[in-house]
Amino acid sequence: MSTTVSSISPSPEVQNTLEQTQLVNEELQRRKADAEKDRDLFRDLYSKASAHASAVTNENNELQERVTLLEGQIRDGIGMLRGTYEERVQRLETEVGKWKGLCELLTARDRRTNDEVRRRAALEPELREENKRMREELEKLSRDYLQMEDVLEQLAQPLKASGNISPSPPRLETVNVATIASMQVVRQSSQADSLYL
Repeated sequence: MSTTVSSISPSPEVQNTLEQTQLVNEELQRRKADAEKDRDLFRDLYSKASAHASAVTNENNELQERVTLLEGQIRDGIGMLRGTYEERVQRLETEVGKWKGLCELLTARDRRTNDEVRRRAALEPELREENKRMREELEKLSRDYLQMEDVLEQLAQPLKASGNISPSPPRLETVNVATIASMQVVRQSSQADSLYL
């Protein structure tokens, strides 16, 4: 009797083992597929991380170069600014010394100036006003005197005509008010005395 493979049915134990093996095989295939997916994911992440690390390194190198350049500029700039401001401070200190000296000179001069000079300076506007008033009064008196001379001249004419001539009344001269601001001087032409008004 010849038996065929198809007619042989496996025993339940073998059948059970075969099913378990198939389940294990499927589980292992599934795990293998998951592991390959994880491998591809990790490979992709590693590639991205590597590219990112490379970019960060390049950026870090550029930043380091910029920092080096900026540090040099700051060092040079601070030196220039320090020199500029030190020169400026010296110039200002010199100027302050000059102004202090001038202040001390003026203070010393002010101390030497006595109270009389200050009093005269304080009275100057009042004296100027009084001087102006006295000039106006002198001009008025000069006009009045000239009018009186004319009146005396008119009164003396009848006497001259009758022969009773008396000496001419003394003539007064007025001094230019602009040249002698604080005095009124009246001079008689026939006498040597001077009158101060």
